[in-house]
Amino acid sequence: MRRIRSALAHLSLARRFQLVSLAVVVVGGATVAWVLGQLIETSAINRTTSVTALYVESFVAPELQSLASTSSLTQPEIDSLQSLLTNSPVRQQIVAFRIWSTDGRILYSPNPDLMGRRFAMDGDRGRAAQGVVTGDISNLTDPENIYERQHWSHLLEIYLPIRASRSSLIIAVAELYQDPNELEGEVNQDQLTAWGLVAGAALLAYLALARVVHQGSQKIISQDSELRERVRELSGLLDQNAGLHDRLRRAAARTTALNELERRRIGSDLHDGPSQTLALAMLRLDAVEGRLEESGHGDDENLGSVRGALADALAEMRTIAAGLRTPELERAKPAEIVRRAVADHERRAGTGATVDLNGIPARAPLATKIALYRILSEALSNAARHGQGAGVAVTVTASMDAQMMAEVSDKGPGFDVRQRPRRGHLGLAGMRERAELLGGRLEVESRIGAGTRIRAYLPITEAASEVP
Repeated sequence: MRRIRSALAHLSLARRFQLVSLAVVVVGGATVAWVLGQLIETSAINRTTSVTALYVESFVAPELQSLASTSSLTQPEIDSLQSLLTNSPVRQQIVAFRIWSTDGRILYSPNPDLMGRRFAMDGDRGRAAQGVVTGDISNLTDPENIYERQHWSHLLEIYLPIRASRSSLIIAVAELYQDPNELEGEVNQDQLTAWGLVAGAALLAYLALARVVHQGSQKIISQDSELRERVRELSGLLDQNAGLHDRLRRAAARTTALNELERRRIGSDLHDGPSQTLALAMLRLDAVEGRLEESGHGDDENLGSVRGALADALAEMRTIAAGLRTPELERAKPAEIVRRAVADHERRAGTGATVDLNGIPARAPLATKIALYRILSEALSNAARHGQGAGVAVTVTASMDAQMMAEVSDKGPGFDVRQRPRRGHLGLAGMRERAELLGGRLEVESRIGAGTRIRAYLPITEAASEVP
């Protein structure tokens, strides 16, 4: 059984279906042919029994009418029955026969030793005593078949009820034996014909089924090939998309670093260029003011206005330059960057913040460190401006998916996160863009009157955020 299952497992579904359907057709066809053969045999036996019984009754019944009034046959009647078997046309149909009384006693037999003996009236013999004509192939195993077993191996055994003239009274039972060769030849011929028809029909049905299965299998194979080709194409596209996504993340990381370098350069240029020029203008203004005072032509009010404007411009220029420039982050550890961002915030805003560095990684890519610094600075600035600096806390830890989680929370008035930000307020959008460019994400939790919590998830592996 295991070998059969193993062999079937290596076949295609269509081939397995064809083999199973062949077995079903063969078994079903054989069953139908066997049943049909039995029906043919039974029909032939019944037909032969009826014809033979009707024919023989016309010869035997007149010789047995005395049994309507007596319980045995006379010797002349026995001799007459013997002559029927040897000299009449009945001989062509019947090879042996016996006459039974309705109580099971043999009144006549080719074997004289059996006459007068009594046997049970059961089976077909009992049914004949009740008026039914029966017939079947007998293997001659009954005790009364001593004579027949000596000459034949099997015979067609017929039991015929004998009735009294012009009456339905059964006065005897005639047991007839007929040579079955002709009947068997006819039955065999009919069975062969029937089996041939059944085999042909089964073969045609199997061929039609096999054709349908073959066509369906070819269609399935064709569709399977197309599907596999589509899957290969999609797999290739997915690989390409994965490569493009990886390249995009790397490009985003490089862009983050380059933007930071550009911001640093602009801050340095502002500090070294316009700021120095404004400082020089302030010095020159001091010199001009001194000469004007010596000559008595000074205009304190106008000079004071110019001096105030230059001082404001210089302070603003220095603030912008300081905001553009970031501290040196390439060699700094993430923990140092967090503390620096918090210290810068406390210095600018004048409000404090608690710091919790629980399991923070020791290393991170440069782009991640830049994004960490900028997101913390922006989130702390929002907490000071919109959260009124109440209960500001910074928590940075490593998450389970090779990312670093940086959280800034406050206990300020909070806001409805479902509302769109007002025009010009792009802090959240900028933080989200910084995180997503590196393959991370930004989460914002806030309710009116319940404070605000901002979480940024940033990659901490070189593969996720690599900058050459």
